Amino acid sequence: MSNHHVIIFDGVCNFCNSSINFIIKRDHSNNFVFAPMQSPAAQKLIADYNVENVGFDTFLLIKNGKCFYRTNAAIEIAQDLRGA
Repeated sequence: MSNHHVIIFDGVCNFCNSSINFIIKRDHSNNFVFAPMQSPAAQKLIADYNVENVGFDTFLLIKNGKCFYRTNAAIEIAQDLRGA
């Protein structure tokens, strides 16, 4: 998993799930793996990266050892989907 970027999202949010489906369809290089925020794996990553004020509206990307939040996460994801 070290060469993949991890997207943490609200697993019960329909909008979030639609966004994940959008990414999956366009991630031809299989750069991303996904973890619902409610999962133990996501909770461990949130703790490991000392992410504060995590609510169910929080959208996170862990990429190259850095954690990106909300809009910054979306921008980073979009850059990796370009040209696919």
